[in-house]
Amino acid sequence: MTRPPSRGVGRTLPAFAPHLTTGLIALGLMLACASSALAHAVTAGDQGYIQEISGVNLIPFIYLGAKHMVTGYDHILFLLGVIFFLYRMQHIAIYVTLFAIGHSTTMLLGVYFN
Repeated sequence: MTRPPSRGVGRTLPAFAPHLTTGLIALGLMLACASSALAHAVTAGDQGYIQEISGVNLIPFIYLGAKHMVTGYDHILFLLGVIFFLYRMQHIAIYVTLFAIGHSTTMLLGVYFN
């Protein structure tokens, strides 16, 4: 007479389990350091410039956006994530979409709540 297999014994974890664990640890660290990250801080010189200008100024804001993409911690981490952890176009598309949604949301909330 054979015994039925016991639950959980001899089972392997799904392939995404290590990535999920790493992602949860990274999320916890980011939340713990969120107040000191200041990824969207504007330098004092740029703040003065932004407050002085009025009207449509497309080129200066393109420059400020490009400057932020090179110096913003969130963008640097984003690029590292794409380069080192994603291999399939579907995963890259999901990652880029979620980043854009999260980034836009935090920017809008930052403006709304000052």
